[in-house]
Formats: sequence, C-alpha cells, structure tokens
Amino acid sequence: MEQIPVKKYRVKRLFRAIGRAMVPPRLRARKVIRKWRRKDLAAWPPETADASGLERFEYSLLSQNGEDGIVRHVFDEIGFESRYFVEFGFGAAQCNALRLMLHEGFRGLMIDGSSEQCDFFNYAAGKLGIPGVRAVQAFIDLDNLEPLISGNCIPREIDFLSVDVNGNDYWFWQKLECVAPRLACIEYNAGIGPELSWTIPYAADFERYAAHPSGFFAGASLAALESLGRHKGYRLIGCDSTGTNAFFLRSDIDAPALPTLTAAEAFRPHANWLGRGISEAQQIEIMRSMPYVEV
Repeated sequence: MEQIPVKKYRVKRLFRAIGRAMVPPRLRARKVIRKWRRKDLAAWPPETADASGLERFEYSLLSQNGEDGIVRHVFDEIGFESRYFVEFGFGAAQCNALRLMLHEGFRGLMIDGSSEQCDFFNYAAGKLGIPGVRAVQAFIDLDNLEPLISGNCIPREIDFLSVDVNGNDYWFWQKLECVAPRLACIEYNAGIGPELSWTIPYAADFERYAAHPSGFFAGASLAALESLGRHKGYRLIGCDSTGTNAFFLRSDIDAPALPTLTAAEAFRPHANWLGRGISEAQQIEIMRSMPYVEV
C-alpha cells in the first residue's frame, strides 16, 4: 500500500497553532470583526463563468471553498423563508453561514468544540450589535445534538444547515430531526470516491487526527450522503469544485434550475490531496485500509 504522507503536514498544523497562540485573544477577536466588515461582491466573478454546475457560482467572502457564492445562487433560485441557520463545526472568521448572517439578515446558532472560536464569534456579534445569533461551545454527540439546537430557540423550519465536523457528519445528519433545513451543506470525504457508500463507525469521542494522523479517516462518502439525503427527503444538487462540500435541497421545494444529480454526476475529487501528489486511485487504496463501515 502507498505510504500515507503525514509528518510535514502535522508540522504545518503545529506551527499554525503556535502562530495563532502568540496573538493576544482580544486582538484576534478584533481581526474577526474586520473580516466580518468585508463588502460582498456585487456579482459573481467572471473567472467561474465557464465552469459547470454549481461551480459556476463559487466565490468566498467568508467561506473557504466558494460556498458563499453557491449558497447565494441557490437562495436566488428558491428565496428565503425563515432566515434561520444552524451550523456546527465552524470558525469565527470563516464558515458557511457568516455571509447569510451579515448580508441577508439571518439569525441562528453556531456550535463548535472550540471555546475560543465561540468566544470570538460572540464577542464580534456583540460588538457589531447583530441580534438573534449565538455560538455555543459543545462537543456534539448523538445524545446532545438535538437538545443543543432545540434549547437555543431555533425553529424547526430553517433555511440553511451546514455540517462540518470531520467525523460523525453522516450520523449527525441522520439523527437530526428537530430542524428541517431547506438547503443543507454537508462535508464529504472525496478520498473514498464516488461509488462506495462508506462512513466512519459512530464514536461519540471521535477526533480526526487522533483516529489517524493523516486525517484520511474521517466523515462519509458522497454516495453515503446521497442515499441518506434521499431517505430524509433531500436531493443532491451538486458539490463545490474542491471536493469538500455537497449541497442538498429539500425535495418539496420546486427549483427546476437546480436539477437532481447522482453521486457520480456531482462528485468532485479532493483538490487538496491531489495537490499533495496523492492520486484518486492512491486515495481509495488508503481508504480501503481503514475501518470504514458500509451504509
């Protein structure tokens, strides 16, 4: 089996963490506010015009992989209703619901295991006087997920859900019934490829790099999420170009401009791993050596 590159990427993560720790927390919180004050784009950037599917609409204002533009396009097609979001697994300066909160008047709930990120978010929201939003520090499991959401005054009908926990994403989306998002953005593990319907086995204390230092053992495949979405009443409408996120629209929403795709049609490979010189075939070989379960 191909050797999994680990060491130099662990060192990079360590140095990033050290660099962040050297900046005083209050100063870092102010940097969050400065990022939140960025002006939105008036239109989509021309460089994506020749792309296919949802990739044509990608841009990042406060997201990482073009999600802001994709989410904006979808809501241009289906409109807003409740203007509520729930996002778990987030960064205070970069996540998928921030643009909706800052430029579309959304209210909602952020959840993350990092007390620092939650403190930064709440500090920035308070300083800017943004109502109806809150970040809660919690390590999510199947027992506390729904109480965390219901206990924070989130209505069942929400417009947007984002799930990015690098682990139990499949199991959390399967469990989640207290909200019915119109649009859901769920991170998938593109290294598993478009055909295998796999996820990590559920573990309440799962931590990606503790499970395997490469970070390859995480999340669920696109096929697994497509099947789960169909069972929950959602249809797959596309993925971002980096092979990070899949977008699901609730099936009762009429949106002919957003056609249903199969996992094979929507799939995009993991751009970061390809950039590290790990081919799709090598990725799947690595994944087959790990204890995923079929769903």
